[in-house]
Amino acid sequence: MSTKTKVLVLGYFGYLTNQLDGQTVKTRDVYRLAKEQLTDCDVEYFDTQSLQKSKLLLFKMFFKVMCCKTLFYLPAHNNLKVFFPIIFILSQLFRFKIHYFVVGGWLREYLTHLPIHRFMLARIKGIHAETQRLKRELEEFYDFRNVDIFPNFRFFDFNPQPTESKKLRIVFMARIMKQNGLDWIFNLADYIVANGLQKKFSITFFGQEADEDKEYFEGKVKQYDFVEYCGHLQPELIHETLSQYDVMLLPTHFYTEGLPGSVLDAYISGIPGIVTEWKHSHEFVDDGKSGYIVPFEDGIQQMIDKVLLLEKDRELLRQLKTNALVKRMEFAPPKLEKSIGRGKTLTVCYVSRVEQSKGLDTLKEVSKILSKYGLDKFVNIDFYGQKTDTYFDTHLNAIDIYKYKGVLQPNEVIPTLKRYDALIFPSHYIGEGCPGILVEALSASLPIIASDWKYNNEFVTNGDNGFLCETYNPNSYVEAIKVLLLNKTIRERMAERAYKRSGDFSANRAITLIGEYMKP
Repeated sequence: MSTKTKVLVLGYFGYLTNQLDGQTVKTRDVYRLAKEQLTDCDVEYFDTQSLQKSKLLLFKMFFKVMCCKTLFYLPAHNNLKVFFPIIFILSQLFRFKIHYFVVGGWLREYLTHLPIHRFMLARIKGIHAETQRLKRELEEFYDFRNVDIFPNFRFFDFNPQPTESKKLRIVFMARIMKQNGLDWIFNLADYIVANGLQKKFSITFFGQEADEDKEYFEGKVKQYDFVEYCGHLQPELIHETLSQYDVMLLPTHFYTEGLPGSVLDAYISGIPGIVTEWKHSHEFVDDGKSGYIVPFEDGIQQMIDKVLLLEKDRELLRQLKTNALVKRMEFAPPKLEKSIGRGKTLTVCYVSRVEQSKGLDTLKEVSKILSKYGLDKFVNIDFYGQKTDTYFDTHLNAIDIYKYKGVLQPNEVIPTLKRYDALIFPSHYIGEGCPGILVEALSASLPIIASDWKYNNEFVTNGDNGFLCETYNPNSYVEAIKVLLLNKTIRERMAERAYKRSGDFSANRAITLIGEYMKP
């Protein structure tokens, strides 16, 4: 018999019918996360969908609950209302801890007339909300003191290859139901027809059809030759498929939506989204940067205007796609422990000529912003290189987070780089070529925070093995530093990608190329 601590993940997995929606996908992902990270525990699951098959399985469910030491609980509305009071009482009798992973943003409203549930929820081990707003509401409305943020996330190891098309390729991927904004998308299709723009757009739907809206949806699709329905996507095909499109539409009518999985999947696939202003939208969509937010009500024309804008301005579309790739790193799998970013200092190195044109003026402003947010206590940046002007001594020497460490000999570079979490390279030097330090950083498995200047984008892919920052904008560098500071998972993922990328610049590759050149 196993002596390991038992962890039970209880929720709607949807395995019986292979149902794929936000609830089932997050439940499956939390289970996978627990299996992969809690290696010293026995992790099991119970799929509450199985209760539709046999009510007798209730006994099995409660038996599993009573036998666990930690319960990861992901209920939908009915489960929370009916089963939670029983589960809470069992937790008091059998001494197991309950961690409630909230799916969506509806909990505050739902608890308004459930005082007993509020009493019990206030006494479980943890309520893990997806959004800051929900956390704040639960604390302010109900005085909960056991709420933290456990973000929605996806497992992914996918690097999209940008594609171009004469048409603007629009995609919708969610449950096919009117409440997800089908009517707005068909209004867009009507506008396209009325203005003779059919050759400039395509609209593709993916998702499981809701029975109550199936007839409406299929009848509408048949009306347009540039609109198609391609069924529902299996999880392993989602990102490869979505990357072939240009923009995701999700004009949801669910105001209390949390983080729609389709928005997250769009980011991972490297495409922006156009969404309605649901309750938590601004926490997940950077309006004008990773996508667009239009009014929740009466926003149809604004949605159409944004679609027309992206069709006309392809450079803007490319920039939004780049920003989406950066945004996706916020949704890498988190750690189940609460150790990320607490008490750890991010150690960063600068290795180049130490002069103003290499970005020292930008770093001066970076330190001010870090100090403003209280992050200067958690970031150290060490400088290596020859001083060719007095800028460092005059402007940076007195700033606590900056330390000058001298000049490195060639054999010292790689061992030194390996002691750091990241390399920063904010150069705006007009004669910058192909900086060798970027290649060395990649081979040392260092994520790179670099200016989007000259040829840096040939070494750094934004959101993959580092960050390409707006050259003179200190806020852009601070955002990159914050991501690496607060998310160990992202740092580790970028480090792996950096080392993999270094193969493009290896000596063996150069030898192979020279061999090719010598062939007659």
